[in-house]
Amino acid sequence: MPELPEVETIRRELGPKLVGRKITGCEILRPDIIGHPSAPAFKRGLVGKKIIGVGRRAKYLVIELDHGHKLIIHLRLSGALIFQSISDPPIKYARLVLRLNRRELVFEEPRVLGRAYLVRDGEKPAVLKGFFNLSREPIAGSFDFAYLKQKIKHRRVAIKTLLLDQSICAGIGNIYSDEALFRAGIRPLRRACRLVDKEISRLAKALKEVLLDGIDNFGTTVSDYKRSDGRAGNFQKLLNVYAREDEPCKICGTRIAIRKVGNRSTRYCPKCQH
Repeated sequence: MPELPEVETIRRELGPKLVGRKITGCEILRPDIIGHPSAPAFKRGLVGKKIIGVGRRAKYLVIELDHGHKLIIHLRLSGALIFQSISDPPIKYARLVLRLNRRELVFEEPRVLGRAYLVRDGEKPAVLKGFFNLSREPIAGSFDFAYLKQKIKHRRVAIKTLLLDQSICAGIGNIYSDEALFRAGIRPLRRACRLVDKEISRLAKALKEVLLDGIDNFGTTVSDYKRSDGRAGNFQKLLNVYAREDEPCKICGTRIAIRKVGNRSTRYCPKCQH
C-alpha cells in the first residue's frame, strides 16, 4: 500500500501539473471505485470544477476544487494516479479518468480496492470516518517523544501493531514501521508499555527520519507503487529489513527474520533489535 512518502511524492509531482486546470470530463469505468456520493452525483459534481490545490493527509491525496469541494483519493493496496496526454495509450486497469483538456488524470487500480470521494466543505460522510479521525503524522513537529509516550505507555500490545494504528501514527504502514523499528533497535513484538524512555525517543526520531528519507527517494517500489509518470521510487534500494527476509542484515550479518504481528508480515533483525 502506498504510505505517506509515496502519496507525498505523488502530491509533489501532480501539484504543478494540476493546479489551475479545469475538469472538462469524467469517465467512471468502475462505479465501485467511487466511495461518495453516488457515481452519477460524483460525475456531476466534478465536471466544470477548477483545481486550486493538491494536498495530502496521511495516505490520502486531497485535490482541492473551487466552490468548496474536495476530491479525496485513497490508493489502498495497488492504486496509482497517472498524468498523461489524451493521445497516450489507454491504461489497462484505469477505473476513473478525469479529462483536463488535452491531458488526463487516470486512477489506475488493478484490485479495485482504492476509492475516490467528492465532499463539500463541512461534509463528513461516514465512509470517510478514518480520514477525519487521523492522528498526527510522524513528520509533524508536534509528533515527538512526549506525544508518542502518551499514546503507548499503557498499551500491552506489540509496538508494531500500534505503529500501524492511524489514530496514533498517521501515514505509517508496513514498510516504514518495519524500517523505523530497525533504526530504533526495537523488536516489533515488544509490548509497547515496556519500552523505556530512551527507546521511545529513538523510535519517534526514527519514524520521522525514515519517512523523510522515503520522501527524498520518491517512495518505495516493491510491488505496485509507481509515480505519477509511471516511474518507480528509489527507497527500496535503501531498505534494511522490509522485503529482505532471509537476507543478511546490513549491520551485523544475521539473517533477517519474518513473523506475523497482528496478521501483518513483519521483518526484523534478531540481533540488532531487542
